[in-house]
Amino acid sequence: MNGPQPPTEYGVYGLPRPPTIGGSAMVGGVHLATRSFGTGTFGRLVATGMLMASLGAGAVTLTYLVLWLLGRLTGIPLVEFRLQIVAPGQLPYGVLWQILSNLLDFAFFLLLVRLTPLAGYHAAEHKVVHAIERYGYATPELARAMPRSHRRCGTTLLAGILPALLIASPLLYVRPEVAVLVVLLGWLVRYRVGDVIQRYLTTKEPTERQLAAGLQAGRDILDRWRRDPLARVSPMMSFWRRGLVQLLVGMVVAMQLYNWVYQHLYLWLDWERWLG
Repeated sequence: MNGPQPPTEYGVYGLPRPPTIGGSAMVGGVHLATRSFGTGTFGRLVATGMLMASLGAGAVTLTYLVLWLLGRLTGIPLVEFRLQIVAPGQLPYGVLWQILSNLLDFAFFLLLVRLTPLAGYHAAEHKVVHAIERYGYATPELARAMPRSHRRCGTTLLAGILPALLIASPLLYVRPEVAVLVVLLGWLVRYRVGDVIQRYLTTKEPTERQLAAGLQAGRDILDRWRRDPLARVSPMMSFWRRGLVQLLVGMVVAMQLYNWVYQHLYLWLDWERWLG
């Protein structure tokens, strides 16, 4: 056969499918993408980024509360430390408190994700992608039987680099050899840790509605790809189709909003000003 051939792989029943399918959970849906096509809308992806930033803000707030309570119990100025009024070197075991603070942020963020519908859509995304990769298509029965975790999930990458950011970074100037060991170990066990995080925190069994959203996204991406498997787009457009830019836009917008609220909070809490 003459001419370029599509970069195609096949399911167990011989049905063609794209060589790779990526995606993400969205507010109220599932986004799936190949290098040339994507199913998510700009608005939902931006809203998802804003939600992720909001969950991060909620995690930071919970960490503040825990540090305040620990500070009351121990007499250590942990809230002042978190607000960077007190340097880690001014606290007993300051590096360990820094690591604890970082880990609390991350743990609370994962817990909040688990409590939102986003975790169900995340699981639906993985189940549908697994079914398409194995069979070349997805049905409710096939998708339900698939695992909730996926090896290519971004959670796996985070599991590999977050030990460097959360644990190794505070240790770098006091125990550099331990910091290097943490970085290497974190990267080596990233797949196992990522799988555990996905199964127990960032996904939960999808509802019928959530699975249906994933299946619809799966049908859409397969239909678009099969109509034009040779479609090519520029690297920038391919990156856009992945949805990462839109997610980042939503995160930045939300963080700017929360920063503005934080900067003006003292005015809104000035009751004498409002009542005077």
